[in-house]
Amino acid sequence: MYLKSIKAYGFKSFADKTEINFEKNINGIVGPNGSGKSNVVDAVRWVLGEQSLKSLRGDTSTDIIFSGSKSRKALNSASVTLTFDNSDMSLPINFEEVSVKRVMYRTGESEYFLNNEKCRLKDITNLLTDSGADKEAFNIISQGKIDEILSTKPSDRRVIFESAAGILKYKKRKEDAIKKLGRTDNNMDRVNDIIAELSTNLEPLRRQKEDALKYLELKKKLKDIEISLIVYDISNYNNETNSLKERLDILNDELANLSSNSASYDVDILTKKDEIKKIEESISDKQNLFVELTKNIEKINSNMKVLNERKKYNKDDDKVLNNILLLKENILKTENIINNKKVELDSLKENIDSLSNTINNYEKELKNLLSKKNKISNDIDSNNHKLTNLKYRIDYLKDNINNDKSIPNSIRKIMDNPRLKGYHNIIGKLISIPDEYNTCISIALGGSTNYLVIDSSKDARVMVNYLKDNKLGRATFYPLDVIKSKTVDNDTKEKVSKLSGYVGVASDLVSYDDIYRDIMLNRLGNIIVADNIENANNIGKEINNKYRIVTLDGQVVNVGGSITGGSINMGNNIIKEKQELNNSEFEYQDIVSKNKRLDSDLKDVNKNVEECQNLIYQYKQNSFEKRDEYNKINDFIKEHKASLEDLNRELKDLEAINNDNTDKESEMLLNTYYAAINNRDNLASEITNLKNKKDNINDSIIEIEELSKQSNIYIKNKEAEASKIELRLNTIGIKMDQLLMDLNEEYNMTYSAASERYVLDIDSDDARNKVINLKTNIRNINNVNVGAIEEFDRINERYNFLTKQKEDLENAKNTLLEIVDELDSVMKDKFIKTFEEIRQEFKKVFVDMFKGGEAELILTEPDNILETGIEIQAVPTGKKLKSLSLLSGGEKTFTAISLLFAILNVRPVPFCLLDEVEAALDDANVESFGNYLYKYRDKTQFILITHKKKTMEFADVLYGITMQESGVSKLVSVRLDDINE
Repeated sequence: MYLKSIKAYGFKSFADKTEINFEKNINGIVGPNGSGKSNVVDAVRWVLGEQSLKSLRGDTSTDIIFSGSKSRKALNSASVTLTFDNSDMSLPINFEEVSVKRVMYRTGESEYFLNNEKCRLKDITNLLTDSGADKEAFNIISQGKIDEILSTKPSDRRVIFESAAGILKYKKRKEDAIKKLGRTDNNMDRVNDIIAELSTNLEPLRRQKEDALKYLELKKKLKDIEISLIVYDISNYNNETNSLKERLDILNDELANLSSNSASYDVDILTKKDEIKKIEESISDKQNLFVELTKNIEKINSNMKVLNERKKYNKDDDKVLNNILLLKENILKTENIINNKKVELDSLKENIDSLSNTINNYEKELKNLLSKKNKISNDIDSNNHKLTNLKYRIDYLKDNINNDKSIPNSIRKIMDNPRLKGYHNIIGKLISIPDEYNTCISIALGGSTNYLVIDSSKDARVMVNYLKDNKLGRATFYPLDVIKSKTVDNDTKEKVSKLSGYVGVASDLVSYDDIYRDIMLNRLGNIIVADNIENANNIGKEINNKYRIVTLDGQVVNVGGSITGGSINMGNNIIKEKQELNNSEFEYQDIVSKNKRLDSDLKDVNKNVEECQNLIYQYKQNSFEKRDEYNKINDFIKEHKASLEDLNRELKDLEAINNDNTDKESEMLLNTYYAAINNRDNLASEITNLKNKKDNINDSIIEIEELSKQSNIYIKNKEAEASKIELRLNTIGIKMDQLLMDLNEEYNMTYSAASERYVLDIDSDDARNKVINLKTNIRNINNVNVGAIEEFDRINERYNFLTKQKEDLENAKNTLLEIVDELDSVMKDKFIKTFEEIRQEFKKVFVDMFKGGEAELILTEPDNILETGIEIQAVPTGKKLKSLSLLSGGEKTFTAISLLFAILNVRPVPFCLLDEVEAALDDANVESFGNYLYKYRDKTQFILITHKKKTMEFADVLYGITMQESGVSKLVSVRLDDINE
């Protein structure tokens, strides 16, 4: 193995690409001072990994990069490549030629390459260690460093011998083993500390785990029984509700029929009373007629008596003629009076008929008004029942909202603790949502509705520790100083705003205090709202499902395109309760407004009923007055007709006397008398019949009034029963709501899911007792930490793992100690053996070099081979010196060179790079040095940097380094064999 070439570019003064190809024997590098000869040595040391700037004759890491000259710019990097001939496979790598390259950039970055493959410095160091070609080997001696071999400390001089002994790799392995041993000890200390800490916590956790397992077992039993009992109760309540609703529907139908019948009873009574009045009027008319007939009979009887008296008159009497004339005059006057009254009577008859039609119309209107009144009253009663239920629900929701009953227990505990500061409220309470967006915003927020907004992350740590220390569960916090906003990018927003069904960005549809802007944008700022799922899908395709899309009815198109949908069950949260409260209050106010309108309508109807009744009364009074006036005029006419008849009869009688027709008239009067008697008897019979009819109608009215009374009592009873049923339905509804809420909040289950999995197989009373007992037993278990189960298993697993790891570490430590002991033994043996060989060779070489004298190598600590230093004793011929410092410069150089050749005799190296090591020698000694050097010509490759001509004579190849251009080194090579030939 030997160094074939050095390629340099940008390294110190080598501004151009420079390649030096070395021969296998002796190579010389010559040139004037300052030409850059020594930069070759620096390049070799640098590429082998030298890090010391002092050793490389620089102040900063970039000093090795060509810094420019008057005619050239500075370069940005420096690179050096060493190529070794490895045909003898001295290096443990399967290549006959091995190149090592290092590149450094002006930024300070450094790269290494092995056979043009990027690698680590460690890879190069491992490859070259103990090969005699590494940076710490004794075969590379820089300018002026030859004296350091003698002047350095004995302990520092040891490294030369270690390199020669080939124990550097063992030493490095030992150092690695000791480092590993230190890390192992540190790991063992940490493991022991952790094991000690874990063992302290393990037993309390074991007890907590046992309590938690017992608690969970009780909770499971409680869950099975309580859910089964809830399903059982809900099922029973549901059956009872259905039964009660069926009964309520029947009652409502009956009440509707009864109310209709009650109204018809009132109408029938009014109709019957009108019939009675008509009958009474007819009876009155017939009684009046009866009286007239009686009077007429009496008159006929009187006329018959008068006629009999007139028969006594003489027909020639002048009084008869005079009376006839007078009677005719009176008859004419009476007829005129009767005709005038008949005209007046016809006018009254028209008025009475008109009044009768008006009364009939108003009575029909009254019937309609009474029916309307009854319907309004029923509607008001129904609304009052609804108001009672809504009032209870509103109070319940207000209590939940005001007392934060829907907020998770962990959050309530924080907000109820006066010592905890910095919280604002949950997100659901810090946001105002229009009714039409309640569902989509609630779905968009999801569980974050109950996230607690706080001032800072520091407050969050305090609250988390509070929950953890008191085992109050978990909570999510949104610190104002940490949470960042999220938004839909402007391009996407502009694009979707033109699409069908786009409603807006969720954060734009709600209102909140500006202090919470980042929080709300974080939760809602990147969520798009669409009107329906079809348009949501279309929007998602247009934007490549980049953002989450929620529809107004709560369906979701997720990022990536998956869809979440179906019926919405938002559970109990503040948004749902606020929405339900708003809806209930709106419904309550709407019903109150309806009742106000109904009350107003009822007042108007009552007013119209009263007005109608008053008008009916007034028209009837008017009708009665007109009828009375009609009767009076009719009576007046009848009286005058009777007078007229008397006058006509008297005239007839007188004319009969005058014509002698008395017997015929008497016969007519007699016939008339008996006809009148017959008419009177018939009229009496009709009056009796009408009175009987009136009595029958009165009896019918009494019956109808009794039926109406019974109907009203029945209606009240039915209404009372309906009211009880409605109250029971409300109570059942509230209980069912509570059971469903318990099922959802306690067990996160729906009724349908629970009913499929849980069936109560024991008596319900026994189940209730078991639930009470289980809850009591659960409460008796203090400070349950369910997390202790997992925590114990985790810590126990870690404890067992660390215990095993501790054993592994102890085994590893013992193994490392054995390795260190073994390495120490190997290094001792190799060091002692090599030291003795070098010691013997040093004596011989010294004598040969100095033509006599004495030299010795002495261990400073023979009992501590691994750390001992090495003293050098050298006494040239004819001198008695006690210290190396008394040697001359040439003698010191010759002594160091003697040591170098002694080492080469014991441990040949691939190449030896010497930078002006013979500078202090005179020509005679240079001759001796050259002759001795020539002996190793076929054993070791030498690269000599020199300016002594005598030394140059021994080189096979000379390379000249010049600096024709300021600051830039150039290479000139000459093969001396060619010259000699």
